[in-house]
Amino acid sequence: MRRQVIISGLVLSLMAGCATVKESRFNPLNWFGKSESVAVDQNGQNVTVLKTLAPRKGYPVFVDTRPLAPQIIEMQMVKSASGAIVTATAALPSSGYYDAELVAVPSESADTLVFDFRLRAPSQSAPAGTAAQRQITAAKSLSNADIAGIRTVIVRGADGARQVRR
Repeated sequence: MRRQVIISGLVLSLMAGCATVKESRFNPLNWFGKSESVAVDQNGQNVTVLKTLAPRKGYPVFVDTRPLAPQIIEMQMVKSASGAIVTATAALPSSGYYDAELVAVPSESADTLVFDFRLRAPSQSAPAGTAAQRQITAAKSLSNADIAGIRTVIVRGADGARQVRR
């Protein structure tokens, strides 16, 4: 009996020195944390303020610095299972051009889609090459929702444009 009293006293004295039950996770009153104020709108709905990962000054505005393709020599629009594919081919002064893309631009008419044919020129002088080597093709996939109500598709280059009507 004496042994149990001594061990119990030692355990209780050690437990008292470790921490108080008031601040421990064993206390059910500490399971949910403290309360915080929440903004409520006029209808009684919670107004949530979302934290964002965006920079404080916002994202920089992207400016496409690629020039327009010099001359568009061919353009076609082919129906696909999910909508249509617009394909355009440009004639270039030399080989080595890259990063070709059809970039959508706002149009004046609601029934017209307008694309700019943009590409990057080679950083070093490139050989002229054959006529086939001086061509580059870019394509853009359009969904059925994108082409709903569209009657004309235009691809613009530096020296002119080509269009397809449906």
